[in-house]
Amino acid sequence: MRNRFMAVCTLMAAAAMVFVSCKDAEDPIAQGTVDQTTRATSFDNFARVVYVEVNDVNPLNAGEYLLPDGKPFFTHVILFASNIRGDANGNVHNYNNPNNAAILGNPTKYIAPLQAKGIKVLMGNLGDHTGAGFSNLTAAQIDSYTDDLVAYANIVDGYDFDDEWAEYDTRGYPDANNHSYSDLIIALNGKTDKLITIFDWTYASAISSTAAACVDLAYQGGLNGYSLTPSFPIPLARYCPYFCNLTQPHPDAVVKSRVTSSKDANAGGVCFFNLPMQPTSLSKFNAAAQAFGLTVTHTGTTYPKDYGN
Repeated sequence: MRNRFMAVCTLMAAAAMVFVSCKDAEDPIAQGTVDQTTRATSFDNFARVVYVEVNDVNPLNAGEYLLPDGKPFFTHVILFASNIRGDANGNVHNYNNPNNAAILGNPTKYIAPLQAKGIKVLMGNLGDHTGAGFSNLTAAQIDSYTDDLVAYANIVDGYDFDDEWAEYDTRGYPDANNHSYSDLIIALNGKTDKLITIFDWTYASAISSTAAACVDLAYQGGLNGYSLTPSFPIPLARYCPYFCNLTQPHPDAVVKSRVTSSKDANAGGVCFFNLPMQPTSLSKFNAAAQAFGLTVTHTGTTYPKDYGN
């Protein structure tokens, strides 16, 4: 869990001012914010995040990439993804397909082994083509949806949000607005002290400075892209400016160069998308580690997808 301070996150609601706690921890891996004027990037405070498409890949495979000291290469694993789903009656809830349900339903097998290695495991959340998404919710819908999420607070270390595929302004749901996403983040932060991370894409640009103060990490959203300019006001010390797509050809030299640039900018870390089942991306992880003078090996163990459908 992240350390939290008594500085104020505010949310205007029905003419009342509600106060909730937001971030002020030591580094973006140990869950929190850093004063970028004093933080110097080292490998220990440089997040190495990976999205795992659990419909295809057992998340346990993320724990098999090791540094020379035997510690895991990855610091955060995002289970991609559960869905925000709206029904015909305007009710909005979390939905887990059979693969997500199997993993979240058996954390002892699929989540705890990663956590035992020191890896933070996050519940990824994504739109689901129903018209409801993070950016068009009412206060009541935010309340019910965040209640669903915090039901997993004793299983996962946090929650990631990727505002895609909602199909706003369809199926009776309104178009996106400029406050719902922020309201959702602030509401969730008020209900749990778990990590909150954001995929910086589409409507993430509407996230307010108040909500941004409640975000532990954010990831630049262009596949194989690099940018030191977040779309919403989050410090670079909590931002991963490089998003490496493991499913597309991408030279190892570019990986090393962009991770080095991220390190030199005192950024929060680097993010990888779509971990393969087999260790075919090992050279890319090595290239990232080489930016810090380190190497990565694979244990030789591969976990099959033995759950869901």
